[in-house]
Amino acid sequence: MRTVAILSLAASAFAATHVVEVGESGLHFEPQTVPADEGDTVIFKFYPQHDVAQAAFNAPCVGSNGGFYSGPFTGTDNGKKKFVYNVTSTSPIWFYCTTGKHCQQGMVGAINAPTSGNTIEAFAEAAKNTTTERPSAMSGGELEDDQQIASLTASGGGSASTNSPTASGSSAPSGSSTPSGTSASTTEASSSTPTGSSASPSSSGVADAISAPVTGVLAAVLGFAAWLL
Repeated sequence: MRTVAILSLAASAFAATHVVEVGESGLHFEPQTVPADEGDTVIFKFYPQHDVAQAAFNAPCVGSNGGFYSGPFTGTDNGKKKFVYNVTSTSPIWFYCTTGKHCQQGMVGAINAPTSGNTIEAFAEAAKNTTTERPSAMSGGELEDDQQIASLTASGGGSASTNSPTASGSSAPSGSSTPSGTSASTTEASSSTPTGSSASPSSSGVADAISAPVTGVLAAVLGFAAWLL
């Protein structure tokens, strides 16, 4: 029992937090692909007028039934609120921006995208000939400001991670594992030209919020482990 408790605390303390910039430099997620373990957290940071929704590999630009959706940019307090998603599987998770034709123009991304077969490049190519559908309501995560994110990190552990945009994940593609569902069609008209530079939210808040509590969490884990032993 003591060994299980120690391993559980250690896993929580070393879970990573990944920050994805949504539309900071045009119609892109940066990084486009995120390698993440079960228990990691992905924080989507928004720039006007972007959002993020989960899709199935075989149905790009269409919200997945039971998948996550941040809600439209108008619900983020001009980017001050970030969408926090907890990774519960190492299987590939595909996502896109629901605004206008951003998805068809390549604004797609993935968590644990395979490097062969169902790749991020194949997903982006398939998205070109689809029609965007937007989920009807936020789901699968939470919108949090920097203070709330700091509080969550302090209580749950985690460390900041800056990922390079290279795909990583399970070796066996499973792109169709997430079922596609019925979504409300997009009605918001939006220019396909980047608008991210018009009102960029602060870039330092998230990094400070997720990195400050790490030392204290690790010390607490080590101290508790010593007490158990």
